[in-house]
Amino acid sequence: MSQPELDAVDRRILGILQRDGRIPNTELADEVGLTPAPTLRRVRRLEEEGVIRRYVALLDPKKVGRDLTVFVNVSLDKQTKPGFQIFAEHMTRRPEVLECYLCLGESDFLLKVCVPDLDAYQRFLVDVLAAIPGVRNTNSTIIVKQEKSTTSLPLD
Repeated sequence: MSQPELDAVDRRILGILQRDGRIPNTELADEVGLTPAPTLRRVRRLEEEGVIRRYVALLDPKKVGRDLTVFVNVSLDKQTKPGFQIFAEHMTRRPEVLECYLCLGESDFLLKVCVPDLDAYQRFLVDVLAAIPGVRNTNSTIIVKQEKSTTSLPLD
């Protein structure tokens, strides 16, 4: 799939939408210097081309009872396509797994796990991760404080 051509106006639109996905089209048009109709056409094109994948609400984990974030490096016994697929399928079904990456390097997968507390993480580690056939090793890093968090990609 080819990469869509993005001009300066497209990039401004994307930057604004990353900051505020609920901005009214009229305000978006004002900010980028277009009228509402061509602005809306550009947004629709960016959506259709898959540049904009979806719109979401970002929640405060602490305010919804998910106080503990853990990054987990997972190594498998064997690096095979079926092994990778089985592990990934398990992770996609787990609501506490926010992100799952297949990696090159010392570990095979990197997970971002968000749970209420250390007891919940221990249950996830023992009852879920350790129960998956082929998991050889896990290494957990408990997050003490988040210094930066953004969902915005740089567009320059």
